[in-house]
Amino acid sequence: MNKEPLLTIADALKRPLFEHAEVIAGSRGLTRPIRWVHVLESAENASFLNGGELLLSTGVGFGGSTAARLAYLNEVIQRQAVGLCLELGPYIGEIPQDMRELADRHEFPLIVFHQSVRFVDITLDLHENLVNCQTQALKSLERYARDLQRLTLQTQSFPRILGHFQTMVQAQTFFLSLQGPPLFSPNISQSVQAELTALLHTSLLSLNPLPESGGCLPLDGLEYLLYQPVMAMGQVLAYLGLVFRENQPDGVLNLILDYTGIAMAQILLRRMFAQERSLDNENRLLEDILQNRPGTEDQLRAILGLQSRSSRRPRYRAAILEARSDEDRLPTTNETDSPFHDQLPIFRFLLTRQSFRCLFSSRSHRLYFLLVEAGSAPGKRPSPHENGRLSLEKALNGMVETARRALPPDVRLRLGVSNASSDYTHAGQAFAEAEQVLAFAAKFTSPFFEDLGVYRLLLQSDRKTLESFIEDYLGPLLNYDAKSGSQLLLTLRVFLEGNLSKQEAAGKLFIRRQTLYQRLDKIEKLLGNHCLTPENRLSLELALRAHAWLHRKDDETERTSQ
Repeated sequence: MNKEPLLTIADALKRPLFEHAEVIAGSRGLTRPIRWVHVLESAENASFLNGGELLLSTGVGFGGSTAARLAYLNEVIQRQAVGLCLELGPYIGEIPQDMRELADRHEFPLIVFHQSVRFVDITLDLHENLVNCQTQALKSLERYARDLQRLTLQTQSFPRILGHFQTMVQAQTFFLSLQGPPLFSPNISQSVQAELTALLHTSLLSLNPLPESGGCLPLDGLEYLLYQPVMAMGQVLAYLGLVFRENQPDGVLNLILDYTGIAMAQILLRRMFAQERSLDNENRLLEDILQNRPGTEDQLRAILGLQSRSSRRPRYRAAILEARSDEDRLPTTNETDSPFHDQLPIFRFLLTRQSFRCLFSSRSHRLYFLLVEAGSAPGKRPSPHENGRLSLEKALNGMVETARRALPPDVRLRLGVSNASSDYTHAGQAFAEAEQVLAFAAKFTSPFFEDLGVYRLLLQSDRKTLESFIEDYLGPLLNYDAKSGSQLLLTLRVFLEGNLSKQEAAGKLFIRRQTLYQRLDKIEKLLGNHCLTPENRLSLELALRAHAWLHRKDDETERTSQ
């Protein structure tokens, strides 16, 4: 493998200072890489080891007894030192058989110097070589990163990038996309491809959520499958990796994986943005729907690439994702300034992976999208717990998570999703349902229209009916607030949302409990002594929601006209 140039114990033995050295045990461990050289005379100081050290010792701290010798050797082996060099002399004249057997058992190189040698010279010599090795590795990594950058500017071919990666690591490599067949470089037999693909699907793609950090999967023998996620905007798009003969890759190999994964992610994003630009016809269709110009059923199905009316009619849902900020820091001038514009390729990727075809339209702080289900049975009314909805929830949760990562922390996200329908001429009504869900987003945790329950009845009423209903139940309160500048309406809403908990309401309103009592007394005087009884509470909650919804619609209309 063309990886970090390592200084092994075998390499160190070729140095002039080791001319009179002899390996007397643990010869199978001579390929171990040396990370550092350290003088250690006592087992009590072994806690300072980090692993990977070649140790130098005269035996002054342990050579006097069998128990001390074995304790020292056991301790440094457990601390993952790579070898021990002992100078034969007054403290330890020869290496006893018990130490040799222990070293052989752990394949731990035991080296003796038959002549006196300066440990400071060995340390200086090997450390210079270690620094040179690391310098060469960094130069090689820099060349690879430069060549990789040039290659990504010349091509969008995953096989070429994977081939460049394979040339660097000199091992079997793979690229596993979440939306396409796996790639292998160099090519391998179909049976081995199928075996590796099955392992990757079982160990990675079948997990929920997908692993967002790299790792190793054991293969037959001493081989491992080393993998690294290819990520963009907080979402896993693919996996990149190689077959490796060690379960602990070195730092440079991890950097090579990182650089290659970033290059793969850039190409994936480029392809996604190109796909967005190629969908202008479909996006114009969504604009027509939002402008109440949907066209005929046959026209809609033709643009969407669906079959004739007599064939299977896949269901669809309409949805709205809204971003709000108290400081009004969200861009709102045009589509490219939409807070969701840069996330559209990732949104489409998440929905497509759950078998939804999607149309997007950005308007100010909102994203409108139409979701066509794949594989829906004709005429079947969806259940709230069917697989189609579960898949959609998974994709929508990923979208919200992606948006939260990309937007400022003070931005609030709201989501509304319509009922499922197979009549495409009623898509405008579906968006109206999604709009209605947004009106009650603060009340419900579910973004689905079918979960609104009794509030759906309220939404079917016209504006005059709603205004009359609001006046009947909240009129005195609204008039009093308007005249005196009080906050009785807000107090009532918070009190009801807290299930009539006075302590919770006072805390949320940031007022003393005595002040809350005074406000509640005033509310009862204005609305009647029985206004908070169970039979009247639902009516008050409906009136409060209707009032909030009408004001929200008025605000939207005013903002659009500006």
